[in-house]
Amino acid sequence: MVLASLSVAATQAAQYSVDAVKAAYLFRFAQYVEWPKASPSDAAFVIGVTGAEDVAKHLERLVPGLSVNGRPVTVKRVSRVQELDGVHILFVGPKAFNRTRSLRARAIRKPILLVTEDDSGLDGGAVINFIEVDRNLRFEISLNAADRSGLKVNSALLSVAARVERRPVGAVNCLDGSFRRQYPGICTIRMARLNLRRRA
Repeated sequence: MVLASLSVAATQAAQYSVDAVKAAYLFRFAQYVEWPKASPSDAAFVIGVTGAEDVAKHLERLVPGLSVNGRPVTVKRVSRVQELDGVHILFVGPKAFNRTRSLRARAIRKPILLVTEDDSGLDGGAVINFIEVDRNLRFEISLNAADRSGLKVNSALLSVAARVERRPVGAVNCLDGSFRRQYPGICTIRMARLNLRRRA
């Protein structure tokens, strides 16, 4: 069950720090997303991180010996667009969001699961964005962004998201923040609670 598996990973990490919880989530997200089959089946599954060194360090402690669809998992620091080749997941830390526009712009043109942590995360192209609700670490998902990147998000992951942004047929781009503010009802919202207590 996706909620149980996410909660177990996050609960184990939570005894250390919120950054460890994020690292656990990043690995778990990979279990519920389908990427286009382009790279060799024996190639490493790469989780890229920029602007979140503590998350990268926790990932490096977490992933040895783990795999995604039979592929070994590696962690890569990313700071330039040239370093995006081979990356499957890219996490942009909250302090790096505003200074990574070009990196994010390139990432959304690739089959990369872009994960952010910013109030404008989904507007900024993210497929998944971490949010905090009542001291709980949660996440929202944009299916429009997933479709754009050629990714398929499992319905089990959608069911535990705090918010799922969908694009009705014929609607204009919901990632356009100005449109969202003028017509807030155009993207349907689905709420579901994830019982993950953030450490005080």
